[in-house]
Amino acid sequence: MTGTGRSAGILGGGVAGLTLGALLAARGHQVTVYERDRAGGKLRREEVGGLSFDTGPSLFTFPEVWRAVLARLGEPDPLDLRPLPGGLGLHHTPHGTVPLPVPPGHPLRGEWTRYLAAAAPLRPHLGTLLTTPPRLRDPTFRRASAALFGVTGAHLTAEGWLRARHFPPALAHALRTHALNAGLPPQDAPALYALIPALVGAEVLRPAGGLGALLDALLAFLAARGARVREGMEVRAVTGQSLRMADGETARHDLLVSALDPARLAALRGRPVASPPGRRTVAGVALYAALPAAAPLPATSVLPPGSFAAFRAAMRAGALPPDTLTLVHAEGRRLAMLLTAPATGQPYGPEHPWVRAQIARAERTLGVPGLLATAREVRSLSPAHYAAGGHPGGAIYGAALASWRGGPLHPQPYRLGPGLWQVGSGVHPGGGLPAVLGGALIVDRLLRESGN
Repeated sequence: MTGTGRSAGILGGGVAGLTLGALLAARGHQVTVYERDRAGGKLRREEVGGLSFDTGPSLFTFPEVWRAVLARLGEPDPLDLRPLPGGLGLHHTPHGTVPLPVPPGHPLRGEWTRYLAAAAPLRPHLGTLLTTPPRLRDPTFRRASAALFGVTGAHLTAEGWLRARHFPPALAHALRTHALNAGLPPQDAPALYALIPALVGAEVLRPAGGLGALLDALLAFLAARGARVREGMEVRAVTGQSLRMADGETARHDLLVSALDPARLAALRGRPVASPPGRRTVAGVALYAALPAAAPLPATSVLPPGSFAAFRAAMRAGALPPDTLTLVHAEGRRLAMLLTAPATGQPYGPEHPWVRAQIARAERTLGVPGLLATAREVRSLSPAHYAAGGHPGGAIYGAALASWRGGPLHPQPYRLGPGLWQVGSGVHPGGGLPAVLGGALIVDRLLRESGN
């Protein structure tokens, strides 16, 4: 190991902060991660009815990004990644049910093949877009960007790209759903997100021990390199490279990296940033239920909104849509139901009329009326829960941005000033775990190039 011996403070112990902390510690930095609650951020374990549930990300895609993290750390893969039955799941659109990927023999298989062919030129370059600093002077990034724009053409949004392809209504509606990987409806999400199902391919994975195994691995990497993870340490102010905690403790580091939402970091620096509801990505309501017996459901079921136009109008107004994107994950007696909600920070729970209506819609569509009512225990997380973590209104990917500034074009600056950098979903928005892990690789590279 060759290291500087410099001290590095990481603000926020989510996946991005923990990953970057491990990368910095591997290069010899003396790393301390400050987390106001429990390590893991949105990814954590919750006990419900005697069963353990992993919250936050539910799928592990683009595993080459994880392998790049391991290669930089010099670690073998501790995750036993296994294909998730049914891939991205059954999509119950208003025009019919569509499995993604579409299997051989399905009536939409020919259109699915056409869709795959349209996205194919981008697939070899996706890892570059996820893990490489967005600098046009870099020929590798230029080639990857050219491949992206060669596929998306002049279409800035997912909706625009899909309309131009004239796919059958059922397939197009199912594909629109994946624009929300960017936390935005398809009319606002970058065109790249219309391609996600094709780019994922057959690699829809989950660790055998659940997504919590990723958290275990990151914490083990940090511990092995002498890094400290200080849970229950809320930072109240950031001045230069100095921190003031809620309990009055102060600390100074040679290097600070924020893995917080950019709006929260701005407030800590005395620079409040307003983020009205219509300018945010979506929030969510998550329900975790321990059932008395295994649910007769596939691993993943997806219920898109009936109308994406109505859904978009509601999200922009900070209102509850008539129906919403609902993901249902079933594994034995474990049932997770994830509802997309506006980022208004409201404490919607299982008894809220809108939540009850969305549950009934999902149960009716899946042919299991009253299923959730049989649960031995149900626990919920609402936009208020995510807002407490510092995300305005509970917005999962922070502020909403113009479609041309999203995805791999990285809308936020990584370096905010001397000795202060940022990483995480607010900087590298959308795409779930691959984008967050890739963002940590990008910041580690930029820090190394800058002599940190």
